[in-house]
Amino acid sequence: MAIQISSNGSFVLEYEGPYLGIDTMEPETLCPDKASPGLDNIMLRNSELRSRPNFVIAIPGPNDVSNNILGLGSFQDINGTYHTLVWGAGVTVWQYAPLAGPPPWAGMIGAPSSMGPTPVSHRVFANSMYYTNVNVFKGISRPFLAYWDGLTANPIYTQTYADTSTSQSIAGISLTDSPTVGGSLPGAPVVTGPLAIGGQYLGELNNQLLLWNVSVLDQASGTVYSFPNTLWWSANGLPKQWDPTQNTSAGFNSFLDVSDQGTGLMTNGIAGYLFRTFGITQMTPTGSAVTPWEFDHMWASDRGIGSVFPWSIAQYGPTGAFISEDNIYTISVTNAQTIGGKARDAIFVDLLAAISIPVANIIPIFAKGYVYLTYQIVIHLATLTRIWVYSFEEKNWTPWDVPISAGVCNCPPNSV
Repeated sequence: MAIQISSNGSFVLEYEGPYLGIDTMEPETLCPDKASPGLDNIMLRNSELRSRPNFVIAIPGPNDVSNNILGLGSFQDINGTYHTLVWGAGVTVWQYAPLAGPPPWAGMIGAPSSMGPTPVSHRVFANSMYYTNVNVFKGISRPFLAYWDGLTANPIYTQTYADTSTSQSIAGISLTDSPTVGGSLPGAPVVTGPLAIGGQYLGELNNQLLLWNVSVLDQASGTVYSFPNTLWWSANGLPKQWDPTQNTSAGFNSFLDVSDQGTGLMTNGIAGYLFRTFGITQMTPTGSAVTPWEFDHMWASDRGIGSVFPWSIAQYGPTGAFISEDNIYTISVTNAQTIGGKARDAIFVDLLAAISIPVANIIPIFAKGYVYLTYQIVIHLATLTRIWVYSFEEKNWTPWDVPISAGVCNCPPNSV
């Protein structure tokens, strides 16, 4: 901000962009003219200062358990019809159906028991929406993977095998094969089966679905085995086949050489990135059905750059972003770079004060013709929701304060 004082004592303030955004890491007297220690509810774009848009919640929170929304996604079914889904904290998946309204949302049974409290991880594959969630039934975690093809009345989250046994997840192992597969898991647990497999995070690479930070339910005993460092993948082109004894391109890998746990994943070109609390593991296809992946830990140390806030991992095209222990990073095929800048400390103070799970997203536009590529971190505080907005074009941060209390919307990354 430049100040011009004329000879008669009048003065003019000139605002000149591009702006540097929030700077809370230097004394106010030392802040650059184009930075601000107290910017709020401002959009910084094309060297302009604009007020942020108004936000309106238009999802069916009041109709679902605890008014908590766990995810939002869209897909096109095999007939070419588009569907927009919202996952609630109960057993309901809501489909946007304005012709059936009001209200414009139709509910379906979407899980074997209540979903939550973590966001739903979802992925479109073969004209269907696949999704997973760590849900709890009577105090017991019940892992599952479900899908909806847009044609059936409800999503499908069970699978019946040739031996007539049924798993409570699309990702499962038959009663016959369960003892063999269970004995290959870390610790070689003795299981009866059938096994139901789920995970906190879902992705796709090399025409195969991926489950990361895996849980396995032995339906015979009700015992849930947690494998936070295990990746499980489906057979190539067969999203319902997860049994390595039936198809060698399906299988799992447990990273026993790391001490932290899986916190998310993203794929970029031919590479996948498995985020852990204090590290990142890169996976690339080998072309072999028996050993389909090559895994490489990106940091040659026990502790390195990872994601301590799982749902801060977001991606748009070749650009990904996430929050680590020491900074906020973008990641590409070649490297990871810090973007926290002079707003880093203020963002971490808000993250420490969050009263629910912080989530993030990369949003390319706000409206048709208004391109504004931003990484947005949504933090629920005690009295409001604060959104930290990073502009990729101008490389600056600004906070937006939204009068929305915690518990209304917990959308995961890449959902808008």
